[in-house]
Amino acid sequence: MRRSIPLLLAVVLPLAAGCIPYSTGTTAVPTPAGTMEPSMSAYFIPAGVDYDDADSSAAALFGVDLEARIGIDERSDLGIRAPGFVGVVVDYKRRLDAGPHDGAAVAATFGGGVVNLGDHALVQAGLLASGRQNSGATAYGGVKAMQVIPLNSGAVSDQPTVGAFAGVRLGSQRLGISPEIGVFYDPSALDLRQSNWIVVPSFTFHGQELLDLFFGGGRGRDPFPPRPTPVPRPPGGRWP
Repeated sequence: MRRSIPLLLAVVLPLAAGCIPYSTGTTAVPTPAGTMEPSMSAYFIPAGVDYDDADSSAAALFGVDLEARIGIDERSDLGIRAPGFVGVVVDYKRRLDAGPHDGAAVAATFGGGVVNLGDHALVQAGLLASGRQNSGATAYGGVKAMQVIPLNSGAVSDQPTVGAFAGVRLGSQRLGISPEIGVFYDPSALDLRQSNWIVVPSFTFHGQELLDLFFGGGRGRDPFPPRPTPVPRPPGGRWP
């Protein structure tokens, strides 16, 4: 009977891993001011339920998050995320360097919200760096820390979750996919597993063209368009 519990949880609680936002799925460059970048992250925790090292019935937990990042100005944006569809988390990203908009960047993030159907509050902070922005591949990575706080007497207490992540955005802010892997120190508050360390692979699909593909609409302006080819002036410097 005990061996069937992990498998049962994997079926009944498929979004149990989504109580906190493990995946990042964004570079350090903010979303352009006045625009919105929607995204969907899917990630899983191998052996997320594992009571006994000798038990071969360990099961993975997975989560799905929806997020929209809204550009505030050239140095900051705001993310609104629904972790596992059981909460709302808002985080602010602020670019720290003074490089060009499409160059390598470093940013700080912090925020909070409510998760686990209102049982817990969440606070989080992180540091994020990324390479030069382009429409091919943009590497990014960083560190983050998260803490849940019980909001009622029946909610379990938990230790902080801290870790590092690395990924690469394939494509652009208009349309891309970001494979990512994170390693976190995350003791299980419900004793679902023995190990305090977890590895979290994820894939984030993002960009305004996601909405265009599903709901129609014209193509918007790429935030990093190619530079136009200059037109030479005629002899004498005057046009006919």
